[in-house]
Amino acid sequence: MVPHALLIPFPAQGHINPMMQLAWKLVSHGFLLTFLNSDSNHNSILKANAPNSLHDNIRMISVPFEFPVMDTLEGVGNGMDAVEKCMGPSVIDRVIQEINAREEENKLTCIIADAWMSFGLHPLATLHKVPLAVFHTAPVSIFAIHYFITNMVSLGVVSSDGIPKQDQKTKYLPSMPPLRSGDLPWLWGGEYFFRKGTRMAQEIKHIKWILFNSFLEIEAPVVETLSKEVGVYPIGPLIPPEFLHSTASTKVLPSLRKHETECLQWLDKQCTHSVIYISFGSTGIMSEKQVEELALGLDATQRPFLWVVRSDLMKGSEAILPAGFLERVRDRGCIVSWAPQLEVLSHPSLACFVTHCGWNSVQESITMGVPMLCWPYFADQFINRTYVVDVWKLGLPLDANSQGIREKEEFLKGVEILLESEQGLEIREEARKLKGIARDTIKDGGSSWNNFNLFLTAMKRQPNE
Repeated sequence: MVPHALLIPFPAQGHINPMMQLAWKLVSHGFLLTFLNSDSNHNSILKANAPNSLHDNIRMISVPFEFPVMDTLEGVGNGMDAVEKCMGPSVIDRVIQEINAREEENKLTCIIADAWMSFGLHPLATLHKVPLAVFHTAPVSIFAIHYFITNMVSLGVVSSDGIPKQDQKTKYLPSMPPLRSGDLPWLWGGEYFFRKGTRMAQEIKHIKWILFNSFLEIEAPVVETLSKEVGVYPIGPLIPPEFLHSTASTKVLPSLRKHETECLQWLDKQCTHSVIYISFGSTGIMSEKQVEELALGLDATQRPFLWVVRSDLMKGSEAILPAGFLERVRDRGCIVSWAPQLEVLSHPSLACFVTHCGWNSVQESITMGVPMLCWPYFADQFINRTYVVDVWKLGLPLDANSQGIREKEEFLKGVEILLESEQGLEIREEARKLKGIARDTIKDGGSSWNNFNLFLTAMKRQPNE
């Protein structure tokens, strides 16, 4: 019997993408995969990607659900509640029964669920006599800070509702670097998200296999501490192999958005290590004033740039760019609504990456050896910035003013330091070194390779063995 896994991602692009990379990795080791999505995301993937672009052993299925708008604190809670209701255990139970009825020769042998989709699944997996693994798409550190929240409360560094006691840098966990009080990942979503994260960490503490899209070498202290409590298995970075063995690739990976690959031809025409790449992921929203300041900063650098400006990037209306901006930068700027990010980051013309510090982007940047200018705005991104800037020395922060705006001068200063100073040279050298470490960890005998193969062996073992 072929091992058959049901994969359940959280229905957002930043979670779907790494789960899809895990799917490809499992398929290459002989698995049959059923990949569950919401109807809206399922249809977006089919629309954005060429027919037959997925492997024959990946079955794409969906359930009725459209993710609510989450641009307010109330919307955050509504969105998370809607996910749990519409893609919760009762729905998954029905999906499992339908799969097993359809696949009599290859019934499900395991379930792999996103950490934020794992609520109530352990009893369900036990009922169906299959192992359950959890996939955490953010760093080990983020899971740890949720897991050890009771310790933080008892030590008095945060209140019982997750609010920091002091407005200063604090070492919340011994195995993590000091963090600014505003960096705690639940603060953007209020007490609801704090309770939800704490519940998530506690609910999966008894699950043997907790997989992380990270690698031991960048989070060793927190991995060592957390491993004494739960099963921690970093298996990342989950990067397609074609990006690890050459400087570029022509393959377009499955995405919720259609890539504008013309930007790759534009990159081909630029000098080596010259282009500033700006992308803020799939969920970031900017004010008109912030878009204007960024445009002015790009103009002032006098450098070539590739800027991903999503059609919904501007809150309320289309982005209003400074007068004459497009005319002034037409010979050195390329603006697209979405870009094939791995192809971009692996391109030899890239000089640096202006990023929101979403974990997928950070992992990709590390693996491609691209230094970062850090522009976080919510959830785990502030802690990711701390690691990028203070621990790994791979980039610089872009700080906001008292009104929350990153001004033109701040952007220009960051670019000049990163690309022209001695400090920038040191950062680029660290990026080069960590690129090698990231790639070595997924080679035969590397720490992530070992963890993944332990997991494969366990999941391929039949229940009666």
